[in-house]
Amino acid sequence: MAPTRRALLGSAALGVVGALAGCSGASDSEAESARPQTRGTETDPTVVKPRNPAGESVLLDGSEATDENEPARIGRELVTSADRADELLVAEGVSDADRERVRSFLDETDYDAETVYVSPAGILSCQRLEIHSVSWQPGRVEYEYCRELRPPDKACEAGTRVTLALIFRLPAVLDDRLRGSGSSGRSPCRTTDTEYAVIDGNATVTGNATAADEWGDF
Repeated sequence: MAPTRRALLGSAALGVVGALAGCSGASDSEAESARPQTRGTETDPTVVKPRNPAGESVLLDGSEATDENEPARIGRELVTSADRADELLVAEGVSDADRERVRSFLDETDYDAETVYVSPAGILSCQRLEIHSVSWQPGRVEYEYCRELRPPDKACEAGTRVTLALIFRLPAVLDDRLRGSGSSGRSPCRTTDTEYAVIDGNATVTGNATAADEWGDF
């Protein structure tokens, strides 16, 4: 028996609803994938690592002063707005190149979609850190690293510690409340471009220490 007009109209309506549902699902999926995630891991993170060989800090807080009326040191912090980024000052002793790099990094961050994580560290002058990954979730950030000798064309002084700041750009919008943080790493790195055979000749060596045997810890 041939289908009635009512049956044909009902089938057509169901087809339209199904098509619309399919389009809606695809749109929702695309929107979800484009939305910055509040937790995740980057294995090739965007990070700058400025040094201060002459001071105890790389970044200072221009909105807060110590008892001596000096800008306070910056500890581990999530920077979530351009206004807060403008309050961060680069300390005396940081090279002009690092100073410009930090300022550009902060200014170019899109705080509507990204968050900056700042973590201070200490390291020996003849070492450098390679960052392998950074992971985040609300209230917590962790990173993995390895430690190795700096390239032979970089001036350093064996046995001398310098201040380092790790400044990450996370592709997520996080609250500025940091409840926990962590790091894990190894020394030396498994792979390296550094020519260890020649680095001693280019390092500034104090006493009997050599650049190759002074690893130390954070």
